[in-house]
Amino acid sequence: MALVKLLPRSPIEDSGVARAFAFGTFAVGCLAIAVYGQTYLAPAGTLLVAAPGYIYSHRHRHDPPDRIRQAVIAGLVFACLAYFVFDSVLALFGGNLPQANFVMLLVAVTSFELRTRRNLYSTMWMSLALLYLAAVFAWDVAFAPIVLAWLLCLGGFWTASHLKRIGAPRFQVPRVPLAAALVAAVALGGGAFVLLPQPSARPAGPLIVSLPTYVSFRGELENPALPLVEFGADPSGSTANINLRYRGRLGDQVVMYVRTGAPGYWRGLVFDSYQKGIWTATHSEGQTFRAYVDARQLPPPQGPQLGSFVQVYRIVQPMPGVIYAAAPVESIYYPAAEIRRDYYGDWRAPAPHAAGTTYSVVSALPDYTPGSLKKLAGQDPSPAVYPQYYDTGSLSERARALARQLTAGIDPADRYELVMALTRKLGSEPYRYSQNLSRVPPGQDPIDWFLFDAKVGYCEQFATAETLLLRSLGVPARLVTGYSTGEYNPTLDQSVVRARDAHAWVEAYFPGHGWVPVDPSPGFDPLAATRFPNRWATSGLARLIPHLTIGAPGAALGSLGALALGPGLAALLIVLVAASGWLWTRRRRLVRSRSPGEFQLLRLYERIQRRLRRRRGPAETPLEYEHAIVAGELAELLSDVTAAVNRGAYAERWPSPADMEELTARLS
Repeated sequence: MALVKLLPRSPIEDSGVARAFAFGTFAVGCLAIAVYGQTYLAPAGTLLVAAPGYIYSHRHRHDPPDRIRQAVIAGLVFACLAYFVFDSVLALFGGNLPQANFVMLLVAVTSFELRTRRNLYSTMWMSLALLYLAAVFAWDVAFAPIVLAWLLCLGGFWTASHLKRIGAPRFQVPRVPLAAALVAAVALGGGAFVLLPQPSARPAGPLIVSLPTYVSFRGELENPALPLVEFGADPSGSTANINLRYRGRLGDQVVMYVRTGAPGYWRGLVFDSYQKGIWTATHSEGQTFRAYVDARQLPPPQGPQLGSFVQVYRIVQPMPGVIYAAAPVESIYYPAAEIRRDYYGDWRAPAPHAAGTTYSVVSALPDYTPGSLKKLAGQDPSPAVYPQYYDTGSLSERARALARQLTAGIDPADRYELVMALTRKLGSEPYRYSQNLSRVPPGQDPIDWFLFDAKVGYCEQFATAETLLLRSLGVPARLVTGYSTGEYNPTLDQSVVRARDAHAWVEAYFPGHGWVPVDPSPGFDPLAATRFPNRWATSGLARLIPHLTIGAPGAALGSLGALALGPGLAALLIVLVAASGWLWTRRRRLVRSRSPGEFQLLRLYERIQRRLRRRRGPAETPLEYEHAIVAGELAELLSDVTAAVNRGAYAERWPSPADMEELTARLS
């Protein structure tokens, strides 16, 4: 109650143009939700209700408060709140964007009682919330025009409201101040974008992007069908496997977007048992969690860590319910009643992903640098307890001899050099990567055929060959499927992942570090470690502007990191010094050209405006300001000062020092 008494009464907003701009901000917010949230009924319906509401409240803005109407609106607000609770928790109305629908319903309901400027500001801030919710689902720079449209409506509201308040004869904005403000805003924003680094702070938890639905598990954990993975003979799907004798065609369609501060491999499923060209998973048990799993519920990552980073995944087309994530996961949020983590640390949803599903993950970023991986601590998994990690299956003797040949001269105790030597040699000539591969000849082992005959393969052949060759050398290893990074844009912090990015790689065990990803496929980084990219915003400008070509000098600057900011900072400093000098020189010239009475009169005019608690508007003449003011005891002084200002401005006849002393004495 004390706070309410301290707040000044908000004036009635009389400007119809300002009200139209306020409605425009709401319309822009609804458009953003419709485009990026892919929901159309609620935005269209609330707009149809809100439009007459804005008109009605403008026409009746000076009417005395109608308690019946206010009671009805209050009841509808509580109904909107009830909808939000039931749709968020129980998904009674579909569970699709309940937050956005709640905000839109609130604006539509309250649009019939928008009397004051504060009421209109409230609706605009709610439309800003809609814009924020849409931004969660916006994955490209096409969202920028929507933000710009909202800002233009906000600026239009401010301008129209101010001009109406000062009684300007028409909607006329001073061009020079407006142009100066726009140029300054663009210059400051562009300079900040180019020069300021993008911080990589340690996240406290996943971003909450949507609320859980009621979907939960209704059976045992099963391996779903994935790219590179096909069903076995069991109709239940529990024997899903990878068959090296078969691979389907993978197209260019986008399967998901990943908003991430660090590009990595998006891990899906792990397979540890290989027999006669087929990979399967030995263990099917798992642990069930609620929708949000924090770091306290998960085992800590092994080995030294460089930090943490957040990923937000948006599924574009229906997919099996494997929750892809960069490993190791610290915390995860998925919009379902529960999720499961299997024996290998993979995550599963209770149902297939629907298009538009969005979830978030916080992952650790282990220190997989060579210096760190060379420092081993602890022991390998026991062959007696984990025989599957050492089983070479049907690997032939000549393949085992090839493994020894490719790693000849390397100390078996040097795990890093052993693994990386084998990885690099498999990823180089004479072995080549191709997705157009003929079928394995009948009766021939797929790995022998790949290593000694075809010497051409796709990721499954390379990953399987290295996994088995490492096992033959006594190194625990397993095969992993998921997606490679995709097309990463460092400016947007976003990866576009397509069907053809489905990938398989190897996890080799390093004591003290756990399972370390390595990738023998040609064209991929042998040490498939997630790394923070160059965090300076200038490193991504060439990607943001498609037609900008940066040659060798630009590449050299990008490689300098923070030192590349030197020329930009120097140029900015020179511009600031030159501008300051020009402004100072211009001010001194103006001072010399003006009479002392001009400054004294204008200073007195400012003091009178402060005393009256009302400033003269940019488009308001001194006479208009005098006529709009009920000055009381200052009326005569304001009239004399206004006349003096007009004489000085239009006739160059400024008051003498004696006249100024007399006018100043009347104010005090």
